[in-house]
Amino acid sequence: MLEKFKKTFLNRKFITFGLIGAFNTVLAQVLYMLFVQYANTAVGTASLLGDLIPMVFSYFLNMRLTYHEKPSIKSAVTFPLSYLPGITINYLVTVIVNTLGVPKIFAKLVSLPIAVPINFLCMSFIVDKTKRRPQQERKR
Repeated sequence: MLEKFKKTFLNRKFITFGLIGAFNTVLAQVLYMLFVQYANTAVGTASLLGDLIPMVFSYFLNMRLTYHEKPSIKSAVTFPLSYLPGITINYLVTVIVNTLGVPKIFAKLVSLPIAVPINFLCMSFIVDKTKRRPQQERKR
């Protein structure tokens, strides 16, 4: 079991995924702050835009650098699904952390060790299922 964990998470693909995720997180926060501070955007709208715009960058960077696959319509449409488990986990952990009285600022940090590996597995599954197959395999 430990060997399977190492093979899945202690590799270049997972590290690349994590670095892109870190970039994505910083970009989302910066965009959120810019929308709120300088564009007078409502908090909810700024949050949504701050998450959606980096998601586009995340998709292309992950397809190219993490999975070495060409982007496709099918993978682009299903890519946002890989975010759902992470969003759910972040929400649940935030509720739990707030209930326990831990400062809100740390809630998202607490969820990262759980959400990142699950997001990675979900995205890997989606990319694997949407890979472009060679011409011969498509005909079968």
